Amino acid sequence: MEIRFVRPEEEKQLARNVVTGFPSKTPEALLHNMAGELQEPEEGRYLGCFDEKGNLVGSSLLMDFQVNVRGKMMEMGGTAYVSTNFLHKKEHIAKNLIRVGLGVFAKTGRTVAALHPFNPAFYHKMGFGYCNETMMYSPKPQYIRSYGDKSGLSYARPEEEEEILEFYRKHAQKTHGATSHPFMDRQRIFGMPYVVVCRREGKITGYLTFEFVEVDHYTDMYHDMAVRELVCEDMETMKQFLTFFASQTDQIERVRIYTYEEDFHMLFTNPDSGENRAYDGAIQEIGRKSMGYMFRILDLKGYFALQNHCQYSARREFTMKLQVEDDFMDENNTDILLHVKEDKVLLTKDREADVTLKTNIADLSSFVMGAIPFSSFIWTQRMEISDSSYLQDIENAIGWHEKPKNYTYF
Repeated sequence: MEIRFVRPEEEKQLARNVVTGFPSKTPEALLHNMAGELQEPEEGRYLGCFDEKGNLVGSSLLMDFQVNVRGKMMEMGGTAYVSTNFLHKKEHIAKNLIRVGLGVFAKTGRTVAALHPFNPAFYHKMGFGYCNETMMYSPKPQYIRSYGDKSGLSYARPEEEEEILEFYRKHAQKTHGATSHPFMDRQRIFGMPYVVVCRREGKITGYLTFEFVEVDHYTDMYHDMAVRELVCEDMETMKQFLTFFASQTDQIERVRIYTYEEDFHMLFTNPDSGENRAYDGAIQEIGRKSMGYMFRILDLKGYFALQNHCQYSARREFTMKLQVEDDFMDENNTDILLHVKEDKVLLTKDREADVTLKTNIADLSSFVMGAIPFSSFIWTQRMEISDSSYLQDIENAIGWHEKPKNYTYF
């Protein structure tokens, strides 16, 4: 087997491999752009696994993102469309593609990576930790709070695209967990049928995207409105969007709102999802939670060289030994020393550790992103700490107080 980047003349093999791997999820635009991507990549670079005869038996797409990690923008490798030829399942092709892909990212200086999992357990074994989550709420329009004003809303015009993209980029720069990709951001937002912007005093203060989804009725007059993305900078803008949703009572059955805000249901008068999924016959479901991307530290020392700030100033100066298990990338299967003083976390040597933390790379990746509290890892004994009196100190030093938030799917 040979793993290398796919060449332009191998486009047909690549397209067949991706379509069979994702028969109901491969966008037409991806196939349409594939030839151009192999010549001059914008979305990403296709990595291929070839057998002894030169036949493509597996592929993945390597993408270069920026991601906000603990308030700092970092270069991140994103892996997508991991596909294996149906005749070559269970031959470790996907695993080898991931391993080589992560090596490519690491060699180009990226210290973190992410992917959207089809099987979380499969990728957790490769060191990817659980990261951001998304809620889907689906209230009836009449149960969404209306504030009486939506005068700032309009459909986005073609000449506003760059301004909207710049608004999103600024949002990503101040939102922990948010990602940015010059090709994907444009495709994600303007690939939707409808984009609505809010302007107040001439300035864009938010946007949302939506599409219509058929529902099971005997008439074609009713649909659900699926709001795929909603970004705004203040509550006054949010109130205009909510008023817009609340006004859709004549043709919209429910408004499906996809959001990373866990408490978004506080903006409804009745958060019942309408799915009649009651627990114990009476306790109604109000929303559904789904996984976003999984996150991985590629270069342990490189990560802490960049992420050298505490989330809160240290209550005391101390040195921590971090014992990390990484069965997938040998260079991370090591111990490092971190010296914490005031608001800094610095790599150090030749110090005696005050406390030792033992963890695998996947759980460490989730912890530093704030996806799961440190106390939960200790409680479940997935991490081991030598002195529990340092629990809050370690949380303050390398954890994060906000859960990651992101809309980009790749």
